[in-house]
Amino acid sequence: MKKYLLLVAVLVLAITGWVGVLLVYHNKTVAPEVKTPEAEEVDKPNPVKTVSFGAVGDNLIHGAVYLAAATGGGAYDFRPFYANVRDEIMSVDVAYINQETPFAGASLGLSSYPTFNGPTEIMDAVADAGFDWVNTASNHSFDRGAAGVDAGLAVLDKFENVVQTGEARSTEEFERVKYIEREGVKFGLESFTYGLNGFQLPDDRPYMVNLIDDALIRQRVEKLNAETDVQLVSMHWGTEYATAPNAEQERLAQLLADLGVEVVAAEHPHVIQPVRWVSSTDGAHKTLVIYSMGNFLSAQDEPFNMLGLYVKWAIRYNVESRAAEVTGVEIWPTVTWQASGFIDYRCTFLRDYTAEMAGTHNLRAQGTSREYFIGKTQGILGEEFKVVY
Repeated sequence: MKKYLLLVAVLVLAITGWVGVLLVYHNKTVAPEVKTPEAEEVDKPNPVKTVSFGAVGDNLIHGAVYLAAATGGGAYDFRPFYANVRDEIMSVDVAYINQETPFAGASLGLSSYPTFNGPTEIMDAVADAGFDWVNTASNHSFDRGAAGVDAGLAVLDKFENVVQTGEARSTEEFERVKYIEREGVKFGLESFTYGLNGFQLPDDRPYMVNLIDDALIRQRVEKLNAETDVQLVSMHWGTEYATAPNAEQERLAQLLADLGVEVVAAEHPHVIQPVRWVSSTDGAHKTLVIYSMGNFLSAQDEPFNMLGLYVKWAIRYNVESRAAEVTGVEIWPTVTWQASGFIDYRCTFLRDYTAEMAGTHNLRAQGTSREYFIGKTQGILGEEFKVVY
C-alpha cells in the first residue's frame, strides 16, 4: 500500500512539474506578484508639486519708448526690447509683469505722461517674452476712461495663455476667479491699485478696476481661497521714489498674510524696495512680500529709475495635505539700457550688463555703471535673500 501511495505521489509530482515547465515555456505562469513595502513606496506618486515663478515691475511705456519701437506705417515692434531677458522669462513656469500704462491703441490716441496710452503691439511683445500673468490695475488704468479699459481687455482676449488681473468689462468678468494651473495645481491671482490719479469709475460700472479696499480685498481673496489651491496677489501701492515701504503698505501686507496669501508682488514707486517675509498674526503662515520691483522698462531719466528687480521663487504644494511652501527665493536686479537720444531700449539683467553697455547708456554721464547699480541694490535689499549680479 505504501509503495502504491509512493508511486502515485511520484507520478503527481512528475505531471505537475512538466505542466509547470510547459507553462513557463509558453510564458503563461501567472504567479501572484508580491510587492515589498519598498516597491509600493516607489510606485506611489509624489504628492508634492513644485512650480517656478518670476516677476518684474513696471512696464512703463512713455512716448519715447513707443516712438523707438515704431517700424513705419503706424506699426510697432517692442519685442527687441525684451530680447535680453526672454530666455530666462520663458524658463519659469509662471511669469508676472505689471503693465503700468494702457495699450488701447491709436484709435483712442497715443499719448505719454501724465495720461498714457500706447500701441496695442505692446501686448504682442509681452506675450512673446513669456509673461503669463499681466496686472493692469494701476493709477493709470483709467487714463483713457472706460473705453480704454474695454479696448485694452479686447486686445488681451487674443492671448489664450495670458491671464489678466485688475480690470473687468462686466460683472461676470469681475466675479470670475482668475487662476493659472500648473502641475494640476490652481494658482489663484488677484490685483488691486491704490487709486486712479483722480479719475472716477462709472457709477454703473464700479467693477472696472480693483481699488484697494479692505472689504474688497477680503472678499476677493476669500473667494480665491475657496476655489484655488494657492493664492498670489499683485498690489499697486506705496510712495513714489521712496526706497522703503510706508505704514499703509505694511498694514496691507499684514492683512494679506493673515488671509493666507503666499506671495505679494508689488510696484508703483518706480524704484526698488525691500523683499521681506511677513508672518500672519497667529504665526501659522508667512507671506513673501516684494514691496516694489521698480521699473522694468521706461524712459525715465534718472539712473535710479533704470534699476528694477526680477524676483524668482518656487512654490511646493502638497496635494494631499494642501500645504504650500515658498522656497528658492532669488533676486536678479534688472537695468533698462537706453541709447543716446532715447532711440533704443533693452531690458537686461544686471549680471549681463556689461561695461560696454554702461559706457553707451544714455544716462552714463549721471552714473549708470555696474558698481552704481550693485551699490543701490545692496543698500536697499540687504542680505536676507540671494542676489544675482
